[in-house]
Amino acid sequence: MNSDSDTNVVDVAVKRLRAKIDNPFELKLIHTVRSIGYSFGEDT
Repeated sequence: MNSDSDTNVVDVAVKRLRAKIDNPFELKLIHTVRSIGYSFGEDT
């Protein structure tokens, strides 16, 4: 399976999730972990 590292499919999906899950609330659940990806939960 070939993967194109220039695509931002995951970034777009996380942005849409943040718009639904994080933006309306004070407590943020989706966190960006540099050089790894994303983390989901109350504390990171």
